[in-house]
Amino acid sequence: MYTRTTTALIAASLLATLTACGSGDGKPLGESAAVMCEGFVKDRLKSPGTAKFPGVTDGDYAKTTTLSDTKPWKYKVTGVVDSQNGFGATVRSTYTCTTSTKDDDTWTAHEVKLTQR
Repeated sequence: MYTRTTTALIAASLLATLTACGSGDGKPLGESAAVMCEGFVKDRLKSPGTAKFPGVTDGDYAKTTTLSDTKPWKYKVTGVVDSQNGFGATVRSTYTCTTSTKDDDTWTAHEVKLTQR
């Protein structure tokens, strides 16, 4: 398992915004899981600095499924990422990420699968 704590200012402010607009019961939104999974996916790429994830208005935007509605909240995120491979060519990969959190601050990746298209 791999754990990531949100420490980056941008990620923290985005998560705070998403949570503030959330359900009101303390449960993080699925969008928080999608943001965290992007970080877990980047950690596994050859060239993480070149990673580009589709935006909300794009058809390939990440889809989030809630696997557990109680603590620890668990989500499955599927999506695509464009990034450079070891030869410098940009390739599209699909990913599946299963992640969970008890407090919306520390997220654990249970499984991250990348498949080049």
